[in-house]
Amino acid sequence: MRLLSMRAAARQEPAGRESPQIVPGQKPEAGAPVATRTRRSVDRTRPPVQSAQMRLILILLFASVAVSARAQKPNIVLVVVDDLGWADLTCQGSTYFETPNIDRLASGGMRFTDAYAACAVCSPTRAAVMTGRYPARLGLTDWMRPSWRRAGKNPKENPTEYVGGANRQLLCPPNPFWMETDEVTIAEVLRGAGYATCHIGKWHLGHDNRAPTGQGFAENFGGWDLGQPPSYFDPYKNKRLPGIPTLAPRDEGEYLTDREGDEAVAFIERNKERPFFLHLAHYAVHTPIQAKPALTAHYDAKPKTRQKNAKYAAMVHSVDDAMGKVSAALNACGVQDRTYIIFTSDNGGLLGPTHNAPLRSGKGFSYEGGVRVPLIVKGPGIAEHGTSSAIATSVDYFPTILELTGVPRPEGRALDGVSLATHLKTNAAVQRDAVFWHFPHYRGANVTPYSIVRSGKFKLIKRYEGPTFELFDLADDLGETTDLSEKHPEVVKQLHGILAAHLKELGAKLPRKNPDYRAPAAEGSARDSSLPRVLILGDSISIGYTSEVGKVLTKEANVFRPTRNNGKNAENCQGTNHGVRRIDAWIAAHGGKWDVIHFNFGLHDLKRVKADTGKNSNDPNDPYQAAPELYRKQLTEIVAKLRKTGAKLIFATTTPVPQGVRPYRATDDPKIYNQIARAVMGDHKIPVNDLFAFAEPRLDELQKNADVHFKPKGSKALARQVARSVRRALRRR
Repeated sequence: MRLLSMRAAARQEPAGRESPQIVPGQKPEAGAPVATRTRRSVDRTRPPVQSAQMRLILILLFASVAVSARAQKPNIVLVVVDDLGWADLTCQGSTYFETPNIDRLASGGMRFTDAYAACAVCSPTRAAVMTGRYPARLGLTDWMRPSWRRAGKNPKENPTEYVGGANRQLLCPPNPFWMETDEVTIAEVLRGAGYATCHIGKWHLGHDNRAPTGQGFAENFGGWDLGQPPSYFDPYKNKRLPGIPTLAPRDEGEYLTDREGDEAVAFIERNKERPFFLHLAHYAVHTPIQAKPALTAHYDAKPKTRQKNAKYAAMVHSVDDAMGKVSAALNACGVQDRTYIIFTSDNGGLLGPTHNAPLRSGKGFSYEGGVRVPLIVKGPGIAEHGTSSAIATSVDYFPTILELTGVPRPEGRALDGVSLATHLKTNAAVQRDAVFWHFPHYRGANVTPYSIVRSGKFKLIKRYEGPTFELFDLADDLGETTDLSEKHPEVVKQLHGILAAHLKELGAKLPRKNPDYRAPAAEGSARDSSLPRVLILGDSISIGYTSEVGKVLTKEANVFRPTRNNGKNAENCQGTNHGVRRIDAWIAAHGGKWDVIHFNFGLHDLKRVKADTGKNSNDPNDPYQAAPELYRKQLTEIVAKLRKTGAKLIFATTTPVPQGVRPYRATDDPKIYNQIARAVMGDHKIPVNDLFAFAEPRLDELQKNADVHFKPKGSKALARQVARSVRRALRRR
């Protein structure tokens, strides 16, 4: 009952209204809480002046007690930046980005090196921050599709049916359209304890009554179900959306992050006499990558590092400026000594606009670049210049804030996080055994469903499709370059047991086998069962030459390749992201038992894609489908599977990329990826069929104009080169 009354009190208080205050000499409002004291006898013989003095003393005493009681409740400023990478701050090692205000925050408090977001994408992390509960417990494990993308459909309940097409091996649990209102948020708990509450910026957990004002915030500036702003410039609209429903335009051309900072300052000034909770959730640095021109010019002029996107750098700069505004306002209002500031991000940095080195990969991925984030905490009792290697994650902020403020935990509500308060003030060890992630979804062509556990220095990734486990020692291998799962099976077994028990306890929804999944078949049919069997794997370039190879090798070998649509069409093997998932099926197609496998990956890996969807992009600032380090890793995994077949292997280099192709591919990238592939093949003594060197001098003759594909004449020429390499391999059998 206490929990229900707390929620009712939090939601019934009119938006923007402060708790009643008793001012000396003023009659309290009706219904306002009034301090009481035991009635005592009064000496009526006391002189009037002395009696008046006593009344004045008592009034001042009660006013002082009231002020002291209020001062004992600290303020909370929780800053969650969207898509800010672990290495995107100067205090985190960046030499390109400039973040002096955030750096001062770090030097004045504690900076965590091993802090994590609860998910590699936004909505689940934000829900975890608000509730102190893992996304798997909430059943909210992917980013939420906003209402405008649902084609006018506004269901009354969240979806429950599993989803997946015939081209997916797994059916995935549906992701909700909003966070349910029966979840208890940190804003509701603090508001019920007398705090002023305000949300500014990105919400992405629902709209209408599921927006911030329906989840415990008295004030809301910009919070809706949008995953990104239509535009960063006032009036914040684009061709599809008229603006941000909860942020009225005020000054055309004003930058959104500046506006968010101003709203934060105004809230602090309005509530400096009472405890407050400010959730400043910047839309930046999420796409669209838009920045103020003057700042962009500043970063354009700077020497580039791996971090080199000037517009993105300018966006980070604006976030830092907003942090400076907030810090200045706290000082000006005299509340800095009773305010805790928590600064973090909702997931790792987006590949393309930024680079997360030394971490591997980025937003959306299971590797450290996708989930490790900055975390800085500053406030009373926290030593300056502190650095902590304790493991912290998004679900910890809820219990930490409650302990720092002295507000009781909600009764009858399971919290998954642990309080960091004692660690922050005494550096005592954080009491936890492991942290977890659960992402039972596909994400474009790059990511298959996975779960993760980290315990101590070891991190285990479990995938539900393709290779099952990856194990990394983060103490010795922060970049996750070496999979130890085969070397330490006992660690895999132990961590998998911990992970499975955790998912069961939380009632996590797991992917299921798709009964309608159609596995790829192999193209071709044996004309003579006594002939050797050749399998060709590759992208659309190889589709162009496979049938010609079969013709050239008539009476020498039977040539096959994977197919789709029940054998009607050749399957494009695409890049290594697709390859690591499909390789087992390709090897087993049409009975398996291959004598020679000729394979190629690279052309898809090096193309640019939209980070959020995995769809093709024409923007050179967008990320690779598989960045070079990921390409090396996945190509090595594919080679390991191919070697187990016992077939003679041949790798074909990626053919040249002309200028002006769509989606965007840089003309120099094939050389970079081919160099990586040569190194991998050299490690395994696999011969290389250098189609790049063969085609490069004859591109005008063989390749289509401004197109990676080849003319019929070019495909036949490539086929002859492939047939020669297959013949050599057959002779070595």
